[in-house]
Amino acid sequence: MTIKIIYLLGLGHSGTTLLGRLLGAHSEVVATGGTKNIPLFVHGRKSCSCGATSPDECPFWSRVEQALRNRGQSLATLESGYDNQKRLDHQALRDYYASVLEASGARAIVDTSRRRTYFSQLEKNPDLELIPVHLFKDPRGQHSSSKRKGRSLAHTIWTYAMRGRRVRGMRPLGRPVLHVSYEALCSDPQGQLSRIMQAAGLEFEERQLTEFGANESHILGGNRQRTDTSSTIRLDESWRRRLSSFEARLVMLCNGPGYRKTLALTDQGR
Repeated sequence: MTIKIIYLLGLGHSGTTLLGRLLGAHSEVVATGGTKNIPLFVHGRKSCSCGATSPDECPFWSRVEQALRNRGQSLATLESGYDNQKRLDHQALRDYYASVLEASGARAIVDTSRRRTYFSQLEKNPDLELIPVHLFKDPRGQHSSSKRKGRSLAHTIWTYAMRGRRVRGMRPLGRPVLHVSYEALCSDPQGQLSRIMQAAGLEFEERQLTEFGANESHILGGNRQRTDTSSTIRLDESWRRRLSSFEARLVMLCNGPGYRKTLALTDQGR
């Protein structure tokens, strides 16, 4: 039996934490954050959204660990980080995903690792059914978030352009990439979630919108959205006050063409 994984691609601060929570609120889906964060969590450098700083402090991750041990594996020895992506133990990774499903009772997993290169490695595992979803932001919003983090404008312009081009050029083995804009997710969450759920072979559930904040979650990594108990979706347009008019124009001059190309790959761009 193959293991279904909804894999989120995109840049940091593009809304993947929010989308992960919306998807994870489905009764048959579990969101675990980025698989790349497991080694960091085991060594106390990342925390679970429930507040636990190690697997034995969290009831969910304790169940995952027990299920893994029953398969002769352990979270502590699982090589799933970016640094190890060229020498992944695919059997151990399959056992990990199977243990997550066993511990949660879900049918599908949301992995917010985001990297295209890591996705390419997962494609080599025949036991995984991957549903690639690319979440992207208006470049002005993306640059606003990067500016808040102290990153240079030149670096973020280059990163946005290169990552977007590479994801647009992806030709996954199983199915095409589903492109979703952050702005469309916020303005029409039911419509965008329905697209993703359909691709995953599941039905949209109203609770994904009304209860995602109250839904118990055990997400590794991500921003403060992962612990927010509100089920209100707010479009972040802080770029309007954070970017100068010159910065906003420069960003759209450099990244606007790529953004429009990606937008044309979504339903709204047809």
